[in-house]
Amino acid sequence: SHGDLKLNLLTREVYRGEKKIELQTREFTLLEYLLRNAGKCVTKTLILEHVWDYNFDPQTNVVDGLVCRLRNKIDKGVKTSLIHTIRGMGYVLKQE
Repeated sequence: SHGDLKLNLLTREVYRGEKKIELQTREFTLLEYLLRNAGKCVTKTLILEHVWDYNFDPQTNVVDGLVCRLRNKIDKGVKTSLIHTIRGMGYVLKQE
């Protein structure tokens, strides 16, 4: 868990506060990876390796699209965003 975000690996359920969030498999895998590295910037290349389990061209926007979908589900309707972009570096899950 991180702040009011909770992820259950056994049941594959995700909650932001009291709200249950339905995630697709890759979204869940990305969120788990971000949670395990909370507070640390993870690069697109690292995300590609851990979420897809093989190498992609780091210039592809597949990571951006997945992060955007996950951000819309996790941060929608709440005052504080948890998923942040670090320009030129990658993404970080943190509370501000």
